[in-house]
Amino acid sequence: MYFQLIYFRVKGDSMLHTYIETDYAPEVCTLCNGSGCSDGGLCKACGGQGTVLVAQPARICHVCGGAGQSGDGLCRVCGGSGWARF
Repeated sequence: MYFQLIYFRVKGDSMLHTYIETDYAPEVCTLCNGSGCSDGGLCKACGGQGTVLVAQPARICHVCGGAGQSGDGLCRVCGGSGWARF
């Protein structure tokens, strides 16, 4: 179990923050399909581990649809893992 810091903007420059309890679990990296290798080298999304820690319940990235790539390279939203960060 981890605690995640969340910021909220309130009128102008005022910022409020809170900590929420968040469960994380390892999920298979979708960029390398769990092999740890991508494009002839270490996978950029998981660093060669084959798994990434994902906030639970796990959700597929809404931008790349879980592929880990969009347009001309790694998906900027999920960092190539294929999983939504929050």
